[in-house]
Amino acid sequence: MLVLTDHSKSGSTETFPQKDFIEGAKMLADRVDPPTKSAGTLHKLLTVVVQVAIEDTENTYTEQDVAYAYRKLVRLAKARVTKWQSDSAACDLFLADKEENGRRAGWLSKVQREQDKRLDKLEQSDFVVFTRGTDPTQALNIMTYETFGGVWPGPQRTDKPTEEQAGVQTGFGIKSTSQGRLEEWSLGTLDGFSTGGYMLIAAAKPTSVRLPPVKVRGAGESGVTGFADQRLLGVAILKAGPKSTADPLERAIEGVMKQGQDNAASALRDAILHR
Repeated sequence: MLVLTDHSKSGSTETFPQKDFIEGAKMLADRVDPPTKSAGTLHKLLTVVVQVAIEDTENTYTEQDVAYAYRKLVRLAKARVTKWQSDSAACDLFLADKEENGRRAGWLSKVQREQDKRLDKLEQSDFVVFTRGTDPTQALNIMTYETFGGVWPGPQRTDKPTEEQAGVQTGFGIKSTSQGRLEEWSLGTLDGFSTGGYMLIAAAKPTSVRLPPVKVRGAGESGVTGFADQRLLGVAILKAGPKSTADPLERAIEGVMKQGQDNAASALRDAILHR
């Protein structure tokens, strides 16, 4: 529940439960820092925070709580901008390394072209090659840890995602399983990827990943699914995506809002602790 103070009259201290999150966000637009002016990406972020506060049946939030949570998420977005810039610079250094990264990317690309001619026999291959477009932070993490999802390498796995797990990841983007987090790459060559991102190419043992069914391996971006902490046999940055002309902070806020409900709920809980 969200309780606001009526500021329509000078000196008013009357409070009331706010039930309309759109109206609530408009009321708070010029009371938060930075103000949102009731429009734009910042206002969308504020609206998400207000909605989560209103729909929470266990806690009662105030204007100050919403302002705190909103400000925290804005700081998170600003931190992401700084990290993206740093990680992009690091990825560009990999791309500039023609001796190691360039040679590996060229070799993996050649193997992938040959692989396209025998997609029905991938299970008998020594390794399978796949590609992925991702943002600079995850690209750098994948290059650093040389794992399927760019996380700290786990124990040597003898398992791989089940067909059901891989299907859910492909269709619904569900990554969490009782065995660990899943990630998906593309078996085929990717033509396009996100602005400001990087294209990676990597290899793994066919027995360590879930390959798409034979009948769809040549169709579009058929997915190769593996556990995030699964070690890769080799990985390189293939190329950089087009540079973004959008406001970096707005892009970062959009990223924060992809998990908007969860991020807002966490920030609001933190606001209660900091009253």
